[in-house]
Amino acid sequence: MNTIHNTLMQLGFSQHEANIYKTLLEQPGLTVYQLSKELSLSRSSIYPIVDKMFEDGFLVLQNGKKDQYYAADPAALLLQLEERFTKAVKVAKPLLTSISEKTKRDEYVNLINEEAIIAKAKAMMLATKKELVMNTDLDLELFQDEIKFLHKKGVRIVVFSFRKQPKLEGVELYSHEYTLKQGNRILLVTDAIQVLIASVNHNREEWIGTYTENRFMMKVIYEHIHHDIYLYRIKEKLGVNLFEMHPDILIDTLCERGDIFESEHHEE
Repeated sequence: MNTIHNTLMQLGFSQHEANIYKTLLEQPGLTVYQLSKELSLSRSSIYPIVDKMFEDGFLVLQNGKKDQYYAADPAALLLQLEERFTKAVKVAKPLLTSISEKTKRDEYVNLINEEAIIAKAKAMMLATKKELVMNTDLDLELFQDEIKFLHKKGVRIVVFSFRKQPKLEGVELYSHEYTLKQGNRILLVTDAIQVLIASVNHNREEWIGTYTENRFMMKVIYEHIHHDIYLYRIKEKLGVNLFEMHPDILIDTLCERGDIFESEHHEE
């Protein structure tokens, strides 16, 4: 339950300061002796606290035969605290950010299941400011709301897909227009900062993925999508697949032969 005492402590008051301010709000004009009796504190311990609160502007002092203390007007006090907090935040922000940037480590966040991965992709899309580059065989209509939002913001949206995709306004689409029953991968780069890669694990028939802001990973995924688009555009210009025209340029790796994909289906 929020009380005056707890609220004051949340505003930065110590426990004794909160007690003193609350007491003087309820009983204005007390002396240090009266405060010490009211709060069951020795005068020697309460004097430095009262002096500090007076210097900080939390208390008002009325000099006389016996000095009497009053709680500062709550409205004025809150305004003072707000201004002080705002100034502190402005000073702290660049200092803390600079330390954070120096100590920041690349993190890789693993994601499991299709819903979590699509939710992460949508969140990344909505946060994009300049450019979104994606390679996916998921149906783009899954992201039509996010694409509309980004298009209105003037964000460039580049998509490569092997799948036949709907023509959505604002999307630079490069599609081989294959007919697929279901999508099984997504590679996403936003503002050349955030990266998401995910695909179906065929052994368990579940989606697994990784999110990171690692710059090397970002460049690798960017290049991969670029190369898919380059090959697509070359095919469009020449009217034939580059590898069909020049089969000798193939490297003959396990990946090209499809061996790694076969092994995925036969692993125990």
